Amino acid sequence: MIDLRLLWVTHRKFCDFCATTPIALANGLVKLEFDLTIMNPEEDGSHEGSVWKHIGLETNAIRGFQSRSFSKKVLTHLESIELDFDAYIMDWQVGSKVGEFLAQQNRPCFLMDRSPPADSGILAKMQWKDWKDAWKLVKKGLFRSGFVVSKAHLRFVIQSSNIPATNISVLEAGVILPDDVVPLSREDDDAWKFVYHGRLDKHRGILEFMKHIVAWNDIGIGSQLTLIGEGSAVSDMKKRIAKHPDLFTLKGRMPHNDVLATLRNHHIGILPMPATKVWKLASPLKRGEYLASGLMVVGLDHQGHRFDDEVGPWMQLHDASILRTKISSLLNSMSNEEFAEHSQAAIEYARANLSWSRSIGTLADRIRGESNG
Repeated sequence: MIDLRLLWVTHRKFCDFCATTPIALANGLVKLEFDLTIMNPEEDGSHEGSVWKHIGLETNAIRGFQSRSFSKKVLTHLESIELDFDAYIMDWQVGSKVGEFLAQQNRPCFLMDRSPPADSGILAKMQWKDWKDAWKLVKKGLFRSGFVVSKAHLRFVIQSSNIPATNISVLEAGVILPDDVVPLSREDDDAWKFVYHGRLDKHRGILEFMKHIVAWNDIGIGSQLTLIGEGSAVSDMKKRIAKHPDLFTLKGRMPHNDVLATLRNHHIGILPMPATKVWKLASPLKRGEYLASGLMVVGLDHQGHRFDDEVGPWMQLHDASILRTKISSLLNSMSNEEFAEHSQAAIEYARANLSWSRSIGTLADRIRGESNG
């Protein structure tokens, strides 16, 4: 028997390779027999063949104004149709005006917050206001509860909004791990192949990591870095690539399955994001995808990059002041056999700890509990 009729209004385009999380959660909800409809800023009908229903409200606004444009279209569309859903999920980026309209339907509403504002400058100021206004919907009781991505994120929302912890649930990022994934290997004459995928923005620390790659090569440690994505740092990256074409490869956006296949051609995934507020609250999906692919992980040491439990030497997080030295020592001393062992251990950790099933179960139980209570 089909469960609750659920509408999820999300700002994410599912064709975007950053949309792994909503796709995984949506598939999980449908498997648990939710009658799910996705409303997002894509062409109507573009989700044909999906296991959920789809309402597409395509927008063409420039970056920074896309969510506001989408929000206006959502509100106009919702006002024009008869709503017969049992519950609603809304991304905070969709905006409080849409949230207030949904709350008027007298059905349980839930706020989805997969990351506080990650942009910088004037865009960040605009987005932080939208973020605070969205969480006020939960504080006022118009929305039953909200979902965040990590325990640090949970603490931040509580401190910022004075919302009880009982009204917030943590949905940690997960990975889909094929049963047949095997450990990676490395030959003696291979350069160490690093990889990053996601937004290529200036405030993500990627440009600084490119300096490490050059420095390691200067002291005889063969290293290369592949960058997958697009963003504000691309023009600067191209200038550095022109100087060191053998050390860097820049790829644009690509389908998520192609990203995962590309990861398997590397040895080490990087987490270069600095210890600023937004990154300390994060639970980066790429971290789990690196491990599930058998990659080791290196990066800056802060709570947004760490796991709660102890991990093995396949994950190396260090303060920015010593990262270059620590990783150079690691690369100089690690044998190919040790790398293969670390790759196996990374896969085993991902299989045991990073499945989507726990977060999907938390999401489904919360919606059912509030809807049936």
